[in-house]
Amino acid sequence: MQCEICGADIWGKPVKIRVEGSELEVCGACAKYGRPEDTWQPVGRKMAPRERTVLTRRHKKNIFDTITDEIISDYGKTIREARGAMGLTVEDLGRKIMEKAALLRKIERGELVPEDSVRKKLEAALNIKLTERVKVDEQRSGGFIKGTTLGDVAIIKRKRFL
Repeated sequence: MQCEICGADIWGKPVKIRVEGSELEVCGACAKYGRPEDTWQPVGRKMAPRERTVLTRRHKKNIFDTITDEIISDYGKTIREARGAMGLTVEDLGRKIMEKAALLRKIERGELVPEDSVRKKLEAALNIKLTERVKVDEQRSGGFIKGTTLGDVAIIKRKRFL
């Protein structure tokens, strides 16, 4: 029989060892590279009993029920005019409210709706109001005004037949 590590012939009884999870039969000289198989035992895991926790589900509040203000439609124009009236550049306004000038440019162009934190900073710095109070019956549900149908929103392309 040959040693599975060095390949030398084994005289007598081979030694069984475990090397990185593999069981090998080796000579006495190579036995130092692993653990003897007879002393290796898997470590048992002690599992503590877990207490069951009872979760009570709270009724989730609809955040849209609490919203009474909505951002005005021409917020970009309002911000640009107020900034111009104060004689500030976009960079100056950005430094004043601790926001990037690129973000403010996108907001002024109408490409980006300002988050509440940025909106509040802009209102305070420029002394303007960017929100308006909306009546409950005028509030939007799901992004569209109530009563809007798919036909009002979709662009229908018709195939032309010759």
